Amino acid sequence: MNDVTLLDARGITKRFAGITALDNVSLTVDAGEAVGLIGPNGAGKTTFFNCLLGMLKPDSGRVHFDGTNITRHPVHTRARLGFGRTFQRIELFGGMTVREHLLVAERARLGTGRLWKDCLNLSRPTEDELGRAQATLTLLGLDDVGDKRIEALSLGRARLVELGRALMTEPKLLLLDEPSSGLDQHETQEVVQMLQEVQRERGTAILLVEHDIGMVQAFAKRLYVLDFGTLIAQGPTADVMKDGAVQHAYLGEHGTTHAEDTESTNAAVTTSGAEATAAGAPGRPLLEMKDVDAAYGPFRALFGVSFSLPEKSVTALLSGNGAGKTTIARVITGLVPVTDGEVIFDGATITGMPPWDIALRGVVHAPEGRSVFSSLTVEENLTLDFRRNLGRHAVAGGLERAFELFPRLGERRTQLAGTLSGGEQRMLALARVLVRPPRLLIVDELSLGLAPIVVDEVYATLEKVRQTGTTLLIIEQYVGHALRIADSVVLLKHGEVVYDGSVAELGDVSERLLAIQGTEAHR
Repeated sequence: MNDVTLLDARGITKRFAGITALDNVSLTVDAGEAVGLIGPNGAGKTTFFNCLLGMLKPDSGRVHFDGTNITRHPVHTRARLGFGRTFQRIELFGGMTVREHLLVAERARLGTGRLWKDCLNLSRPTEDELGRAQATLTLLGLDDVGDKRIEALSLGRARLVELGRALMTEPKLLLLDEPSSGLDQHETQEVVQMLQEVQRERGTAILLVEHDIGMVQAFAKRLYVLDFGTLIAQGPTADVMKDGAVQHAYLGEHGTTHAEDTESTNAAVTTSGAEATAAGAPGRPLLEMKDVDAAYGPFRALFGVSFSLPEKSVTALLSGNGAGKTTIARVITGLVPVTDGEVIFDGATITGMPPWDIALRGVVHAPEGRSVFSSLTVEENLTLDFRRNLGRHAVAGGLERAFELFPRLGERRTQLAGTLSGGEQRMLALARVLVRPPRLLIVDELSLGLAPIVVDEVYATLEKVRQTGTTLLIIEQYVGHALRIADSVVLLKHGEVVYDGSVAELGDVSERLLAIQGTEAHR
């Protein structure tokens, strides 16, 4: 590692309407170094990124990059100097192919005049530019989707496109904001290997914000930890992870890494299976999918999918990315039409029924990502939902319950939802659903964007929801968490069901999933 300091941020402080998001935070990154920045949801990680990039102006402090004071430099100037980044929330161009995304970044790197000529159809990419784009596609394992539109990709592969776009600008420092969010374990390991190769070949320094502690430990040599906008620990990664303050604030008393979560999966199977047996036989089917096909335009996503969800049960729907899990959730809720087969809920067909009618029957889908009104406050978002679903006189009780489930939301009740951290927005979206448990709750990537300690808290809440009689369908990348409360499992491969049965009879979960993820990743 080169010990020449590339980034030197000192005393960064940022406030929003009286709330101190960052309080005198200092951080350095040497040339070619890999540094991690972690912390609970709302700790200030993304705000710090935005201050480094000039997207936010700090109230105090300074930023030096490659020997130059850039504290007052605009965003585009910092990008020219060698900053690159990916976003916590996917920021890609609809209607464009994967290759076009990379070429736009390449043309921008070479000068804005080229982009204007492209818009006027006065020039075309050179052979050298096309070659660099192809090399990046190969590096990221995206050769097979190079000419597909971005809408056709899974969340995990879309994140790789965003990483590739950043790499095309040849940054000296790459800021990665939760790059593993939405990726399965196999894909996360591939990303780590890709980033290590980028460092070796190009000498790129990387500052990583990530909730996947396994990825952080595998990649970052040094680590900084934020909590409530304050730096609480820094140093070699192994030492920081043992710090008591870090364990309490971020991981919780029983925090585990992604790798540890995977290692505990088989133990979770045994425990869950025993609990399911003790609970007795499953109830009658609440939901049935019978030979269901579904497609996005000409592209088929589901092939003869059949399984049922017993009433008051918990089912984990698992697979690699792009296998059809989210499509199943959308088919059940009427967001994606069935091209063949039938969906039955509570003994009656709901095939072809509009989403609002399905919702009125008691089917609720908490989708991956965030579904909040950014221009409304936290309390206004919840009130809008609770007035409709709970009734005007029950709003106060609903708010009390929501803030009990997620105390951080209570602290932010008057803050605009659009200014919350990504994890806090996810909490807000979940609070709207969990306060009034439905008959069937479909949770898509529950842990997406949440710190480990918050994931534990949310799963504890799901246990309580289950006790009210709600049937749960859980789509989750952290397999161990899902299997610890699941009665049954449905495994998907290429849009087809390859296992549908009890958790206890599943066998070696890790081996099965790795096999599925490996084949999905190389489709």
